[in-house]
Amino acid sequence: MPLNQNQFLKYLQKNFSPKHKILISISCGIDSTVLYDLIIKSQFFDLKNIFYIFFDHQKRVEGKYEIEKFINYYGVNKKNTFIKKLKLGKNETSFQNKARTARYQYIIKLSKLLGTDEVFLGHHLDDFKESYFLRKIQSSNALGLSNIFNEKFDKLNIHRPLVTYTKKQIKVYARKNNLIWFEDRSNFELDYTRNKVRSYLISNPKISKSIEKDLKNYQDLEYLMNFYSSYFERLSKKRFEIKAQEFKRLNKTLQTIAVQSLYYSLRFNLKKQPRNENIMNFIEVVSGFNHNIRLKRSVFGGKIGFFGKKLCLNLT
Repeated sequence: MPLNQNQFLKYLQKNFSPKHKILISISCGIDSTVLYDLIIKSQFFDLKNIFYIFFDHQKRVEGKYEIEKFINYYGVNKKNTFIKKLKLGKNETSFQNKARTARYQYIIKLSKLLGTDEVFLGHHLDDFKESYFLRKIQSSNALGLSNIFNEKFDKLNIHRPLVTYTKKQIKVYARKNNLIWFEDRSNFELDYTRNKVRSYLISNPKISKSIEKDLKNYQDLEYLMNFYSSYFERLSKKRFEIKAQEFKRLNKTLQTIAVQSLYYSLRFNLKKQPRNENIMNFIEVVSGFNHNIRLKRSVFGGKIGFFGKKLCLNLT
């Protein structure tokens, strides 16, 4: 199915009200430029209810000038525009993960300020494949593979209208509509793992096609995302009540999935994700607790202990 205005308008009409406030994340690259163009030309939302966030990662001198040029060229409403400078250091191996976490954290903060839960991102099908491949080679569990592009984050609704379209289809739309965008030269440098994966998949179309088939199977497992909520009740931002009796009734496999899904829901609050031994330790600690034990036990990302009469996980 080709990418065009009619198809996009149908998507908006099906999923939104014209009165919705929305936040669009724009990188000035081709993907988010096409997303911006589709939303504006649809005339579906009231312009005063469309907000824009640009991130300046300060890795390239030209980055801030590209943002200015984009805003001026497309006449982006400056009153509704936010530019966030990120300070992430120069560690090439961790830069992309840090940048992603920082962007999401700021989007959460900004969305609360604006009073909107609807966030639009420009990810497409090829991004989807790259993320899957990365997690696969990092030995991600089924939960991580099943929800690469989750639609909920914190209280936000994350919308990726281009995720069923390839980069090639996006380029066709951009050229047909005479759009202007800026290429981030770091996308062509092989310093970053994702860029290496992108280069590899482009040169190996059979593997790319195989990943597409895998993705369809793993998406059926998305119900696992909230599996933890039956056994861990959030009491505050950093505290969960552990429903120990219910948790102990699960077999080891389901206990593992429950703990994995809990940590997965917290992935942007943690500096790294737990290894299998961390999961096993968590299960062992919970299983060993009773009301006679008042000491707090350390687990990955926090401590488990009694707070009043409730057994809780307290995040550090």
